[in-house]
Amino acid sequence: MYKSKRDIGSASDTSHFNANRRISMPLLRTSISGVNQQELKEKDLIKNLPGQPPVSFKQYGGYVAINESAGPFFYYYFVEAIRANNSSPLVVWFNGGPSCSSLQGAFLEHGPFRVHSDGKTLYRNPYSWNDETNVLYIESPAGVGFSYMNNSSALENIGDKKTAENNYMFLVKWLERFSEYKGRDVYIAGQSYAGHYCPQLAQLILHNKNQTLINLRGVLIGNPGLDSNDEIYGEYEYLFNHALISPKQWDNYNKLCINGEDSGGTECFKSQWSITEQTSHINLYNIYAPICLNSTLTSKPKEYTTVKNFDPCSPEYLTAYLNLANVQKAMHANTTKLPYAWTKCNYEQNDLWSNNDRDASMIPILEELTGSGVRVWVYSGDMDAAVPHTSTMHVLRKMNLTIEKIWRPWFSEGEVGGYTEEYKNKFTYATVRGAGHMVPSDQPIRALTLFTSFIRNMPLPGTL
Repeated sequence: MYKSKRDIGSASDTSHFNANRRISMPLLRTSISGVNQQELKEKDLIKNLPGQPPVSFKQYGGYVAINESAGPFFYYYFVEAIRANNSSPLVVWFNGGPSCSSLQGAFLEHGPFRVHSDGKTLYRNPYSWNDETNVLYIESPAGVGFSYMNNSSALENIGDKKTAENNYMFLVKWLERFSEYKGRDVYIAGQSYAGHYCPQLAQLILHNKNQTLINLRGVLIGNPGLDSNDEIYGEYEYLFNHALISPKQWDNYNKLCINGEDSGGTECFKSQWSITEQTSHINLYNIYAPICLNSTLTSKPKEYTTVKNFDPCSPEYLTAYLNLANVQKAMHANTTKLPYAWTKCNYEQNDLWSNNDRDASMIPILEELTGSGVRVWVYSGDMDAAVPHTSTMHVLRKMNLTIEKIWRPWFSEGEVGGYTEEYKNKFTYATVRGAGHMVPSDQPIRALTLFTSFIRNMPLPGTL
């Protein structure tokens, strides 16, 4: 649900995430506020999700209190690696928004299960990322999904800074509960507005590396919002290049909004609005995908359901599933009986998000990360018009990256999986052919190829 500069515009202020800032976090010990973390871990074990097929790996769900009395209280879902061992890496995943639930990543993209059309049963995803690593899905910030705060008024002043600090504190406390993951390789991953969440959390980990045993190795972000001021032109450019708007609309946009005749004025706005109306009947998150025409749950799962053919109504099946009382009980979710249902995104909170934070450039943080030896990969589904590859390329061009391996195709399952270019300081960019905004939903095999290459620190396959 990434909201671009096509929707919001304001001055940019990145001062609270500059490269020199240090946020000091307290050193946390095994027993936090008298809470036995091992007991909490045992209580968080999910024996079985309702309607799930049998699996061999363990899964956990529960709450971590950022502040024991006032909150916020973040819900997490964690799946161990299928072939877990004492050195299996930990991947922390965020969906974007801002204010969208990471359980979408778990149940719509690269988690071990997908929800059937009956909204009650699950089927296996054979291309789950826990085939390679342990994966931790965090619902952040408070007010998203099952995560909450006792004082609802505290959710009004919402933005990047507090979210990053709370995400960091969550991870520190979660590692007390799951202490066996201390010192293991940690990767921060996400998509869309997680283009803010992931670099900002990684920066805090770097700044506090002497306090905690978080062995940050890399950041992986897909179709990310990185710098809205540089991305906006690429959004309209993409629409024109894919025959979604007319040459006249494209010319008017350039003439009125870019070349200064009416930048920020009424005529520029009219130009943008005509484009919004023109593209309102397609799914901008995947311009070639079908839309959900009938989200009514079925009495029995649809026949021939397969992960390879994503059902556009899947988000509605997931919403129905996560609002079942027996599902919430099994997942140890909604234990305080929140006065609202689980939803994919908190749209009200999204509207309250700081405009300055939305517009903040992540380039300085990305440069700090790569300069500190952190591996950074950015990928784009090439059918996404919400944060298209053209926008991301404008941001990368602004970074003045030094090319080490030129643009080339990469391969998955005997076909071109996309295109990639490698740069100095462990920075890689890749497109994923035939995928939209949620790459693992549309191209699960290609997404897994990309993910495993990233985790194993190997170039994307260069041969069939």
